[in-house]
Amino acid sequence: MSTRTHHPRIGAAHRMTALCPLLVLLVPFMAGVGLTAAQSLGWLLPIQYLPEQGALGLSAPDVRDAWAGWRQLAQPHMAGALLLGLRVAGVSALLSVAGGALLAYGVWRLPARMQLAALVFRVPLVLPHIVVAFLAIVFWSRSGLVSAALHQAGIIGGQAQFPALLWGGDGLGMVLAYTYKELPFVMLLAVASLRRLDPRLIETARMLGAGRWAVLRDVVVPHLVPVLHASFLILFLYAFGAVEIPLLLGESTPAMPGVAAYDLYFLRSLEDRPAAAALLTLLLLCCAGFVTAYVRLVAGLRGRERQL
Repeated sequence: MSTRTHHPRIGAAHRMTALCPLLVLLVPFMAGVGLTAAQSLGWLLPIQYLPEQGALGLSAPDVRDAWAGWRQLAQPHMAGALLLGLRVAGVSALLSVAGGALLAYGVWRLPARMQLAALVFRVPLVLPHIVVAFLAIVFWSRSGLVSAALHQAGIIGGQAQFPALLWGGDGLGMVLAYTYKELPFVMLLAVASLRRLDPRLIETARMLGAGRWAVLRDVVVPHLVPVLHASFLILFLYAFGAVEIPLLLGESTPAMPGVAAYDLYFLRSLEDRPAAAALLTLLLLCCAGFVTAYVRLVAGLRGRERQL
């Protein structure tokens, strides 16, 4: 019998080779982050007209103006944009995760022949976000279908009595659109996870006298916790920096962070490019900080549960 010995360096080389495909995604991302950070300091800006030279070229960075873009973020409307983004992203992600988990549990408990009919919940997944925003306008605006139906039913006397769900300054319209779009995503992941749940656990809990809500709380939810945590992070991070739905359903002041960055970068002069790059860099830092804090919080809660 021959024994094979693997040199540590050879094993490390194989692992590095396996990670090489990830560089295809990592290198452009890091290059974009570096370019954005440099532009936030007034460096590597796009080619522009230099009046002092009378030609096109790159302006030389001025150390005194290096933090001008970051100083623009101290304006009150920028703070309002970040707070609005946190509120809309957090509320919509929380509603989507909670509603998606409950609906997934209901679909999972259906007979097999009825679960095929329940696949209709996947329809919003194929709709672009811009289409979801238009659907929100068609249904939930004061001149929309819901308002018209309530008026025909005699519940309200006119459009003015219908609550301003869209463009009311609180971001409720964006929350409705994101929840409609994201709830099926959570359902899809939760149903797939529940299909891996051993039915004997449910039967054992019922034999021990657990009711429907006790089974949901003590058996189903703990099984879904990893999926729900991942779903919440994905949905929160996407909604926090998204542009499509806020462009149609968001207010001009305060604007969502993604819309504010788009406005500074594409609709303003080149002098506002550092502020746009600084806002994008701040969004990246906020997302990284949120993920780190959330993961540590979840790990701490799990550690306490194990101690109990």
